Amino acid sequence: MKRLLMVLALIGWFFSAVAQHETLFGNMRVVGAFGGPMYETGLNNDLGTSAGGGGGIVFRNFFLGGYGMGGGDFEGLLENGNIRKLEIGHGGLWLGFMVPSYKMIHFYGSARVGWGALNIELEDNGQQYSDLDKVFVLTPEVGVELNVFRWFRMTGTVSYRQVSGANEAQGYKNEDFSGAMWGLGLRFGWFGSRRR
Repeated sequence: MKRLLMVLALIGWFFSAVAQHETLFGNMRVVGAFGGPMYETGLNNDLGTSAGGGGGIVFRNFFLGGYGMGGGDFEGLLENGNIRKLEIGHGGLWLGFMVPSYKMIHFYGSARVGWGALNIELEDNGQQYSDLDKVFVLTPEVGVELNVFRWFRMTGTVSYRQVSGANEAQGYKNEDFSGAMWGLGLRFGWFGSRRR
């Protein structure tokens, strides 16, 4: 009987200890969701423009979701006589925060972590061929967000796109696709119902 009581006491202690564990998302409560288009272009460089969109779920001042972007017009590389077409596409995880999100204008920051490809058409000695490189893309950004309506927000950001995985044997390198950018975003959805 004593052993049974000891075992029950240990089981009770174990479950009470487990119940008190702190977790990263344990106290997070979903307050909304959003989706919308994004646009970005190179900042004093030849990165060209990209457009796409994303969406996510909102946990108070934090959001978690996904995105997709695509674009081209890499002027510096297109001046190379061998390259006829050059595009980049990537998508993946998108996470960020807005502080304090109930203010009309507030601080905004996010990071996009994605995978994608460089689609390049080359011509060499009259022969045309395509090169499709798989790449990893990391884009941290900071900026401001404007609450236009309760269901509509606009962001203006400055970011840095870091690309890795380009095929340097074809005459281009990771740095050709990496660099500072500025962007605009529109977010439509529900971002919470009360001041926090």
